[in-house]
Amino acid sequence: MQMTHSVFTPVFTPAFTPLVKHYASLLLLILFSFALISPVYAEDEEDSEVDDTKYYELSPPFVVNLQTNERRMRFLQVRLQVLGSPSAITEVQKHNAPLRDVIITSLSSQTRESINTPKKKKALQNKVQEEVERVLKELTGKKQIEGLYFTNFVVQ
Repeated sequence: MQMTHSVFTPVFTPAFTPLVKHYASLLLLILFSFALISPVYAEDEEDSEVDDTKYYELSPPFVVNLQTNERRMRFLQVRLQVLGSPSAITEVQKHNAPLRDVIITSLSSQTRESINTPKKKKALQNKVQEEVERVLKELTGKKQIEGLYFTNFVVQ
């Protein structure tokens, strides 16, 4: 039996060469794109590790009587969340009673007319936040929370 040696002939003929170069260029472009994007993701992950602020709901909800001259009683129910660092949230939990007291006092001093527009509700939110910050500063010596938000607001 006689052995014949085959000569390797390339599969890619000159007609396919531009197509191969095109796909190789496309592959390199995709790889470089991922290399450029990946540091952005790494920075986002680092930022999220540094930013450890949390929301904490003050519960149960606040239910107060509104000031009124009407025969019918008016009620306000509000759910609140505060934004702060884990240590600030711990301080809020620790001083829950004086904080609830100042919030109830601020809310119960309102009338239906003083909270009947979004702008007036925002003003009340700012007032309550200032009062909470003031009480926390008196009790801990520093500003603790970064924000206070109404998550539910019902007038009846």
